[in-house]
Amino acid sequence: MRALFIALVAAAALAGCGGDTNGTDAAAELADTVVEAPGATGEGLKDAFHAIDGVHGAGATSGNSDDVFSLGYGAGVDDRVILAWSGRRVTNGAGADFAVFENAFQIGGGPEVFMDPAVVYVSRDGVTWVVFPHDYVAADEAEYSALPGDWLGFAGVSPVLLNDETNPVDPFDAAAAGGDHFDLDALPDDAGEATAIKAEGFLYLMIVAAPAEENPDTSAPYAQDAISDGADIDGVYGRYLVEEE
Repeated sequence: MRALFIALVAAAALAGCGGDTNGTDAAAELADTVVEAPGATGEGLKDAFHAIDGVHGAGATSGNSDDVFSLGYGAGVDDRVILAWSGRRVTNGAGADFAVFENAFQIGGGPEVFMDPAVVYVSRDGVTWVVFPHDYVAADEAEYSALPGDWLGFAGVSPVLLNDETNPVDPFDAAAAGGDHFDLDALPDDAGEATAIKAEGFLYLMIVAAPAEENPDTSAPYAQDAISDGADIDGVYGRYLVEEE
């Protein structure tokens, strides 16, 4: 099923987050458009609107149980969501250019985190995609690791502290907001699409549950926690936005 709709976030969810979008010193803004959500049913955790209605993190040791959009592991069936910013481009600026907020949380206050890692792609046209560099570096890549440091460049590995209603901190203050932060400068210099996106920005962002993707080091799907069932997308903030011409 393909869900195509545009929904602007309610004013309350955006309070304090709007502002200048001149591409140089813009206030952070939520992705507010669901372009594609093949697993969406419109109900409960399968309601894709939860991915654009604000970030509602529950802190370092708790997950957001009811206001996220849950992906699955069926390739092309329920494993992805594509988001956008109402026809605006997210451009390259100082520091991180967008932040993905999933639903990870610490286990027992120790170094391990309950997480559903995801792979991030960006695109100028929704057809040609560039994947953010990522690497699973656990000692045994056939086994799942609950250590965030083993999931380099993935989304869904950092607890979410930001809550747009009860803890409305700067989404790009990683220490205060949590989440996983991405810088377009991390894309390769390939004299192709990646370089174009670094120069011009992107319109579309795709998040894919990692176990639905192949780990090139093992030629098998990325390892998953035995009790996990797919990334839970809470929201994505863009930092430097310009109107698409």
